[in-house]
Amino acid sequence: MIREIPEAEFHQRIERIQKMLVEKDYDAYLVHSNEADHASVRYLSDHWPIFETAGVIIPKEGDPILLIGPEAEPFAIQRSKIKKVRKLLAYRESAEPDYPDIQVSNFKEVFDEISGGKGIKRLALGDYAILPMPVYEGIKEALGSKGEIIRAEWIISDMRAVKSENEIAMMKEAHRISELALEDLLKEMKVGMTEKEAMGILYHAMYKHGAECEAFPNYIFGGKQTQNAIARATYKKLEPGQMIQLCVGARFGGYASSVGRPVIFGKMPQEMKKQVQFGLDAHLITYEWIKEGVIAKDIAEKYYQYFEKHGYSQYYLYGPCHGAGIIEVEKPWLEKTSNYPLKENMTFMADTFFTTPDYGFRWEDGFRVTKDGCEVFSSARSEIIEL
Repeated sequence: MIREIPEAEFHQRIERIQKMLVEKDYDAYLVHSNEADHASVRYLSDHWPIFETAGVIIPKEGDPILLIGPEAEPFAIQRSKIKKVRKLLAYRESAEPDYPDIQVSNFKEVFDEISGGKGIKRLALGDYAILPMPVYEGIKEALGSKGEIIRAEWIISDMRAVKSENEIAMMKEAHRISELALEDLLKEMKVGMTEKEAMGILYHAMYKHGAECEAFPNYIFGGKQTQNAIARATYKKLEPGQMIQLCVGARFGGYASSVGRPVIFGKMPQEMKKQVQFGLDAHLITYEWIKEGVIAKDIAEKYYQYFEKHGYSQYYLYGPCHGAGIIEVEKPWLEKTSNYPLKENMTFMADTFFTTPDYGFRWEDGFRVTKDGCEVFSSARSEIIEL
């Protein structure tokens, strides 16, 4: 079992992007990452920024460069599969220290380096939604009045959407670890324990079973807070008879997982149990609609119609699946507006969220699209869980 993506695969990713740059007549491609959304930079270099941000610039010919803040150089050199590393103030941490004793580059120097002194005229830009203003302003200044910025998130998001054999292996292992951590948590969590105490059990189990780290701030919370599709554990105590939401996600080899399960201490009230079972049924039937060539919006329409058919449309929040990989939620989504066809080895989370006036719950598991259906990465405890 490999524990990381082989270096050769990183080089192949760069080469694929360079072919697209030539086809589109772009001079270079720049992507960006931060500590929370590290996907693009890690996908291309395996560097994961801490405190600072980071970028990768890929010329249409020649070597790419990893762009980092002033403090990250030793760490970046140890991790990066891209050998050229340059420090820029634009990537420093948000406290904006001056670093008077550290020599740094600027975007004009970087552009000259990758172009042999010719400069960059047409820059394709990824990760627009998380690009900091200092980076954007530095790019604009270096390009000058004749330079052009082209939004091109699609270049890397389309590549990341279809996974390699190695990427799928990382995701499978991440889900295996999450299932083991879930079992440990279910054995040890108790009534009266705070949500944060239960989180401690979960993270201990996750690392014990071999996780690189957590894939996202994992969920353990109960009562009305389960109405939230996104929330964090608190100091509130776990109580009998209340809905408790668990979302367990380990990261392995850079890739994320998520195993979402609703649980309760004691017996579920009849109406709650009926709703939770419906959620599980909707979750499982989604897999039956998945296969290569199916248009994504058709699945989302069937999913919504399933809610309508069973009288639960008022409890519907969003579509049945979202893309997953390096980040637990990434492009593409499966919504009623999604017009793309599914491709073999696209990977998603089947994310079945159901919300009522008093509580909500989520069933969640990863899977990959196959030619004839899908391969589910986790299925442990796909049942009513009463502790």
